Order: sequence, then structure tokens, then C-alpha cells
Amino acid sequence: MECDGGVHAKNCIDQSGTKFADRLEHSLEIGAKKSGANKGEIHCNKYVLEVISDNDQLRMLEQYAIDYAHSIGLVSPISDPPDGKLTNIYAVPPPIALFPSPFPRELYDHAVKVQQAMNELYFRVASDHDFLMDAFKDVIKGDPFIARFVQIAKMVHDEGIHQPLAVQLQRADYMAHWDPSDGGGTMALKQVEVNIGAIGGPGFARTVSKLHKKVLDKLAIEHGGQPAILANSEAPVNRSRQNIAYALYQSWKLFGDPKAVLLCLSTMDSTHFEQLQFIQFEVEKLGKQQGDLVNVLVLSLTDASKRISLNETGDFSLYLDGTKRVALVHITDGNVPGEFPTEHEWPGMVERFFPDDPKRVALIRSTFTGLWGLEFEDEAIREVIEDAIRSPANYILKSQVEGGLGIFFDHQMAQMLQQMSKEERGAYILQRRINPLVVKNYLMRQKIPALLEDVVSEMGIYGSLIGDQSNGRILHNAFDGHVVRSKRSDVSHGGMSCGGGLIDSLLLFPMAQMLDKSKSALNEC
Repeated sequence: MECDGGVHAKNCIDQSGTKFADRLEHSLEIGAKKSGANKGEIHCNKYVLEVISDNDQLRMLEQYAIDYAHSIGLVSPISDPPDGKLTNIYAVPPPIALFPSPFPRELYDHAVKVQQAMNELYFRVASDHDFLMDAFKDVIKGDPFIARFVQIAKMVHDEGIHQPLAVQLQRADYMAHWDPSDGGGTMALKQVEVNIGAIGGPGFARTVSKLHKKVLDKLAIEHGGQPAILANSEAPVNRSRQNIAYALYQSWKLFGDPKAVLLCLSTMDSTHFEQLQFIQFEVEKLGKQQGDLVNVLVLSLTDASKRISLNETGDFSLYLDGTKRVALVHITDGNVPGEFPTEHEWPGMVERFFPDDPKRVALIRSTFTGLWGLEFEDEAIREVIEDAIRSPANYILKSQVEGGLGIFFDHQMAQMLQQMSKEERGAYILQRRINPLVVKNYLMRQKIPALLEDVVSEMGIYGSLIGDQSNGRILHNAFDGHVVRSKRSDVSHGGMSCGGGLIDSLLLFPMAQMLDKSKSALNEC
């Protein structure tokens, strides 16, 4: 969604500002109205109205899903434990959708098809030091946090690359964009953003897919067979946890030292359980299957600053506690300023990258929405800024800070654009706001009964790449699965860490079945 994170389980809180009682009453009214409707009128975008017969069945399925979630480890530490201290002693299912949300099959296939090209694009960008320095030269004038990262990149480059092998974990986020200007007859895949390294969700993504399959199986039992409205649906296979763990394990092997450790750096007081432990367990499992004992350790950034040292007189290896050689560091946090509490945590264009591959360029560009860097002050940028101030509902303002802290909407965005200096604007981009497909689903949070809501979904596509930065050679490049985070359609910030989003999965339908002759089919889901 427009903010990210793993399962920072603000799982007890309704973040919407809408009174819960009003939403519950509205949910029950909708359910009652649909019960008398002609079943032939039910659209696949709101198939959940077809498969739930009454409130008793809904509550039964809700409890069934919660019980099954506990049985498969789809739980996370609660964010408000009785003693005020985060611990895995108190664990509950995270915010989840009761059913998989419908999504156009063709757009899912498009996202899968483009992922390897997206992996390679970002690997080439990361390997081009001059390009990066030029791209960030204006950003760092207004963003001291990013300026520190640029300073580190310069230091590493100036010293020379002593370890050319790099592993890149990526999650490219998309929405199904519906354009009402053409009569509502088409949908397109549009990219929200690309995340590198701190890619929340791979652990729970597989587990929630498993949960939703179980719920649909239970529905089939209740209905005496699969509901007819699901005849052309498909739940895509999702092996994100295993595939990402495989990339990390292969990277560890390429280092060539069977005694070296694989280190994960994280914010230890968060509830990112799914991103670390599930991956840790999977890497250890893969190693054991291959006869390797992979020691995967998790440290906070603060602990790492005290316990990790660099051998600057030898082979420039990292060492943990002076004795354990580090093969690979997977940094899962460190993308917001608060995760660097002291100085000790800090150490001391598409064609450009695919000049001979226009088809790959076109494939990548097909997912782009309007995007403008604000570091320039030409006529085109001035016009875009003026339009964003006049029509703020059509744009989103973003900085480099993750976790939803650097995204601004509507009146706040317009006010910032009016007040910022040119240097301050250079740390931001303007993005054309996506008009997402709206569907129906039941959303579940702790202490709140499942509610029927208008829902929009953001699909993240995972990819991994292992490459040699010294010569550009690619050793591994793969599509690794997907994750879905959904939110109510009237919520702007929808990431897990912001409390507005929920974990979800996909139920794919042919796009033709998700489009209706009237615009209202999508607007009034």
C-alpha cells in the first residue's frame, strides 16, 4: 500500500477514523440486501457476497480461519502486550482478509513476466556508481538521512570493491489501475514502487495463501461443491518463503566458507516475525538438505555496531565478535532514521541500462505511472507542481523514507509543495495517483468481528538476483513469488506498519469477467 512494513501488528486498532459500530451496521445491511438479490447479478469482483449465506456462516468461517491460522503459525507478537514489552509469548493472527481478493489474471501474468527484467535493471543501476551519484546529487541537499547513505557509497567506491558478489532481494509493488475515461473498459498494471532488501511479507505470504485455500475448501464443503461463481478462478502457487531463502542460501554457498555465518540485521523490537524467523528457518532447512550447517544469526543494528568488525589488513572480511567470519549480511531494516538511534549504527534512465534491448525497455515501462523528480525547475515541472496543488487528489508526494513516513496526500501534499524551497523539493518525487480496482472482502482484525468492506489490493512481486558487480555477470535471476496487502478503499495509508493494511492473497479471474459494461460495476463493488 502507500506505506510498508512486515507485520508490525497494529492488529488491535481500527485506524480508519470511521466509527466501528457504523461500519458493522453498514456491513450487515449490505449482507442482508444481497441475500435477496438475483445470483446472476453478482459480479466476480464481489464474489464474497455469493459465497456467504448468512451471518452465522460468516462467524463460523471467521473462527475457522483464526483457528487454522494458529495451527500453521500465521501469528505475530501483539503490539500492545499486557506488560508493554514486545515478546513472542503473546501472539495472535495478524490483520488478514477472510477470503483471497479477486485480481485480473492477465495483470498478474504481466507482473511475473516483467520481474526478471526489473531485477536486472536495479542490479545494473546499483552497479553504476556515476549514475547513482548524479541521480542523488539534488536529493541529498534536502534529505540528510539519504545523504549519509550516499556518503557511505562514495567511501566504499573510493576504497575499491573487495567483494564483487552481491545478492539483491526485491519486491515490486503494483495495483490494477482502472481508467474511467475510456468507459471503464480496460485495466492496466501500474507500479507503486520497488523495494530492495527490506521486503516485508515473504514469510506470511505463503502462509496466508495456505489459509485462504483452506477457507475456500471449507466453503466448498458448506456448498456441497465449489460455488459456480468461482468456476474460472485460480489461486496462484506461492513459494516466496522458499524461493527467497534459496537465493540467500546460494549466496552463502558462493562465499566459499562453510563456517561463515549468514547475518540478518533488524529492528529487534518490531513484530517483523515473518520476515526474519521464517526465512531463517527455511535457510537452515535448505542447508541441512544439502549437507550444510548454515548458522543464521539475527542482530539489531545497534548490536551489530558493537560486535562487527572489518579486517582491513587482510581480505576485508567482516567478523562477528572477532572470530566468526560473515558470508552475507541481509539488512531487513535501516530504512527510516529512527532505526539509527546513535552515530554508532553508521559505518565510518531505463534505456541507459538496456541499450540494445528495446523489448525489455518497453516491458518495464509498460508498468510505469506518471513520475516526476522535483529537483529541476523547468517549465514542465512547474506545471506539474501547479496541477498537483490545484488537484491534489490526482497525485502522491513521496520521499526516500520508507515505512509510510515519507508519503503525503491531498491537502497536506499541496501545502508542502507551496511551502518547500527548491532544495527541499529535490528530496521528493510526485507520482500520478493510481485509480485502483475496488472489490469486496471481509477484513479481520483482533477484537473486531470480520466486516464486509470495499477493498483495494496492492500486489508485491518478489524477485532475487545474484551478480558480480565487477563485470556485470548474473549468476541467478528469478521470480520468487508474491504478497498481497489490502486496505479499505477509503484509507490512504495502507501498509501493515501504519495499521491500515491487512495480509491478503490473490484469487485470479479473467480480466473480461472483472470488467462490466457499466462504470458502476467497479465503483460500487
